[in-house]
Amino acid sequence: MLRHISRAGRRPLALMLTVTLGALNACADESPPTAPAAPGAPAFAAGDVYTVTNTNDNGVGSLRWALSWTTGGETIRFDPGLAGQTISLDSALEPLKPATIEGPAGKGITISGGRRTQLFLLDYAGTLTIRNVTLRDGKAPGSASGGAMYGYGAVVLENSAVYGNEASGVSAIWASDLTLVNTTVSGNNSTAALPYPAALSMGRVVVTNSTVAQNSGGGVSGHLTILRNSIIANNGDGRNCYGISEGAVYEGVNLSNDDTCGGPSDMLIADPKLAPLADNGGGTMTHALLAGSPAINAGTSCSVTVDQRYVARDAQCDLGAFEFMDFTTVTLTVDPSAAVNQSNGWAVVTGTIKCSRNETFNLAVELKQVQKSGRDLTGLHAAATVPISCTTGVRPWSASMYPTDGTFRTGSAQATAGTMDSPAWVTPAATSGQVKLYWGRK
Repeated sequence: MLRHISRAGRRPLALMLTVTLGALNACADESPPTAPAAPGAPAFAAGDVYTVTNTNDNGVGSLRWALSWTTGGETIRFDPGLAGQTISLDSALEPLKPATIEGPAGKGITISGGRRTQLFLLDYAGTLTIRNVTLRDGKAPGSASGGAMYGYGAVVLENSAVYGNEASGVSAIWASDLTLVNTTVSGNNSTAALPYPAALSMGRVVVTNSTVAQNSGGGVSGHLTILRNSIIANNGDGRNCYGISEGAVYEGVNLSNDDTCGGPSDMLIADPKLAPLADNGGGTMTHALLAGSPAINAGTSCSVTVDQRYVARDAQCDLGAFEFMDFTTVTLTVDPSAAVNQSNGWAVVTGTIKCSRNETFNLAVELKQVQKSGRDLTGLHAAATVPISCTTGVRPWSASMYPTDGTFRTGSAQATAGTMDSPAWVTPAATSGQVKLYWGRK
């Protein structure tokens, strides 16, 4: 028989729920709870971890059932067999106490309102943390706000996606305090005549390496807005940020397509160049960054080591919830021989270049030759910068090398070529080798 294990001891539990203790090494003489649990109720306690075993909307082993017994501080996880599945709700979930809901990192878990109901109603003191979860297709009743979440609890969303939710007012989330980390909030619809944001906090709204985009009425609103390496852009008819005049803190680099989140001294103002919301790997949907996005490698003070999909971030992270990996690769060669003009001693170095997508950048070329002058050896050097239009087909390039002092002679020399001033989404490339200098035309 599957059993629940708690700090208070061990008691049998229904076969549909597996529970593991977060503190198996607690002392044997730990004090018992001050009051016994209700008959048939699991004796959950802060730090306990337990597993939801089905996707039913209610009943033993369901997410709703587990939430109904929380006492504060527990973590709810899901049986591995449920990874990637959807819990369809007929009414909103109403957590009684602070808890953590953690979907499988690889495939996530989806909570859907089927455009019939809100997903969460929050009325407690403390924080509901949601990780690796998709909150979609929630609908607030009448003129209410918060198609996905509404209430006065604090909410932390990590590595999650919130999309397709609808309300007359604030389309997706209304909470007392809101934190988004590696989370995408997109495609949420406010039906009111006046624009409303997708996410509103009565206190702070903290947005870290997250993407809030393409919501119909606006982006985020809070009495204090803290932005860190995030994208808040292209949010319909409303403002990307509301309430910025009341207080804002800017950390790292943040991007918006207008100045409603802050002016150019605070924000990078540009088109983020986002791909449509899609399954780009991981357990939740994301907006991929397109090649050419100013968000690529734009982050500073990067504190989040992975993206929403758990893809490792570079030391100079990308902005938003998605770390760009589709870099342009460059194949570069230097030809094994180079002609020297007999009249002036200038050389022409040639080679080929090919890119995995069409790009424009410069090529830095150098040519060095060691020459003997009597008993002494001297070095001759020339450098050139060549504009390159790189395509997916092999193309030739050439660089005229003008030495600052002296002339090139026939014989051996060392040539190098490398990408220069290339965009952030182009992987740097370089090559070098011995070339044979020969007399060309006079």
